[in-house]
Amino acid sequence: MKLDIKQLKYFIGIVEAQSFSEAARNLYVSQPTLSKAMKHLEEELGIQIFYISGKKVQITNYGKQLYFMAQGIVEQHQAIYDAMHGLTSLQKGIIKVGFPPIIGTCVFPRLIKGFVEKYPGLEFVIDQHGANQIQQMVDKNKLDVAFTIMPIISDAFEVVPIVEDLNVLVVNRQHPLVRRKAVDYNDLRNDKFVLLGDEYMLYNNIIAGCRDAGFEPRIVVKASQWDFVVQLVKVGIGVSILPRQILEMYPDPDIVQIDLNHRSAHWDVVMISKKDVYLPISVQTFISYIKENAGKPKSICY
Repeated sequence: MKLDIKQLKYFIGIVEAQSFSEAARNLYVSQPTLSKAMKHLEEELGIQIFYISGKKVQITNYGKQLYFMAQGIVEQHQAIYDAMHGLTSLQKGIIKVGFPPIIGTCVFPRLIKGFVEKYPGLEFVIDQHGANQIQQMVDKNKLDVAFTIMPIISDAFEVVPIVEDLNVLVVNRQHPLVRRKAVDYNDLRNDKFVLLGDEYMLYNNIIAGCRDAGFEPRIVVKASQWDFVVQLVKVGIGVSILPRQILEMYPDPDIVQIDLNHRSAHWDVVMISKKDVYLPISVQTFISYIKENAGKPKSICY
């Protein structure tokens, strides 16, 4: 019997994608190559590991057992490869990091400046999505580490506090609330809202805040970029709620921040990584660096 590590990697990729075609794209191989490899794997093991249900590929009970064993084998293989190719000396390596765009602008660059200078051979591969999707990608081992917003969706993560700050109401200078130092959601029931989309945790927090006050928000625009949201607020399309840090980094004399009295006003950034999985030396070193340099959670954008 011949089992090779490539077959096991292909097998894991198909299981996680639940699709031969998507796995082929993720693994940068052709679909016929995957199909042939899995046929050989089933022949070598003398078992059926896949079956088709609807449009998705499912695994048999034999396949489930193989999946858990294959993960351990591939992780061990990667550990050996890393050690033999200089990663223990941190001369090279890739760290897959994810974060929402606002954190990418406001937190990540300043936090890693010293790390990049200390380990110039390491490369970052970045994914930027909403906090919910970023957390799911870490949970599925598609990212090594991520910077995200509380709350956390799983207890399978190691969590390192990074920043504690606030979300604030954002209005233009002609808005009736402009002289207020703080507002409740009840004060906003007659306003139109310009918000980041529902892939962002902030969106769900705002909806929850409005419902706590007994109304559904009138959302006129859902956008994917915070700077576009700010510009729409500036011209009077509506109000928004955004992290204070991003507004302090890019101040605008026509934009006013007002404190928001609600539990969802907390903007707590944390770093997460998956517990109980093998992480390359490069990733372990990065996590240690962040733990040492994040210090007490605080605002780090000035």
